[in-house]
Amino acid sequence: MRPDLRAGPEGFEEWVNATAPRMRRLAFLLAGDPDTAADLLQSAYAKVYPRWDRVGAMASPEAYLHRVMVNLRTSWWRRHRNREYAVAEVPESAWAGTPSPTDRVVESQALLTALKAMPDKQRATVVLRYYCDLSEAETAEVMHCSLGTVKSNASRGLASLRVVLAAHHENEK
Repeated sequence: MRPDLRAGPEGFEEWVNATAPRMRRLAFLLAGDPDTAADLLQSAYAKVYPRWDRVGAMASPEAYLHRVMVNLRTSWWRRHRNREYAVAEVPESAWAGTPSPTDRVVESQALLTALKAMPDKQRATVVLRYYCDLSEAETAEVMHCSLGTVKSNASRGLASLRVVLAAHHENEK
């Protein structure tokens, strides 16, 4: 067990309290809406809890949680891919009002709309690489894919974001 993480339920609870704000934002970026994000985060923590003694001893328990969240989101997408409906506008963020620069970027409707329009794997790649600041190798490990797949998904995802955001800026002029 790492010195800053305790074993048992108390250690897990402390870790959840410390990581929840960052993981909530990540879940929102992966899921695209606050309700699904809350379910995704809750399910991910529920999957980690029974393995906490082993996970807490890892060098980066957050990386393990990232992997769990991406895997859960992919599983949900496969099961429910025909149940999602596109909407014209993204509703206001459930986590509005926090002053950090990252939150302001997350709340940008244009960015959220562009992320939501991306295929799930591209979205996960872009979020893990550029929001979570994981390396290409770490992203490949989390997503269980090759380094080349991460590079191509990131390239396509960024190109898609550029097109959508450029169109949005043109419309605002």
